[in-house]
Amino acid sequence: MPFTEMIVSISVGLLFLVGFVFFLRLIQAWLLHRTLREAISRDSAHAGMLVDRIGRNDLGGPRADLGTDDRTGLILLALGAALAGFSLIVGETEWLRYGLGAALFPALVGAALLVRHRMQSRSAGPDDAAAE
Repeated sequence: MPFTEMIVSISVGLLFLVGFVFFLRLIQAWLLHRTLREAISRDSAHAGMLVDRIGRNDLGGPRADLGTDDRTGLILLALGAALAGFSLIVGETEWLRYGLGAALFPALVGAALLVRHRMQSRSAGPDDAAAE
């Protein structure tokens, strides 16, 4: 099996796996919303608990923090730098062009998230910025 066919088959397999995970999350949300509609129509005491579950993660933990743009931005910048470094190490002109083009997208999105986080922390008071 040639190397490119192996990469394509692995990519397709990962695509189906990620698609299946998102399909299961869709079914979970659909069941939760259907149960919530039934609880509200019956004026159940459990409706408040179900509304609280909507914003939680899959494991029922606390709500996700809203101020995680700096971490996501740093991860995307690191991914962009890794892609650019890989294409520089390979050294072929075609790989360099495609690699730098692929590295540009996560790097720009990461930079935008970091700028957004900095602007939000400056607009928030000093007490709010220390809490993040």
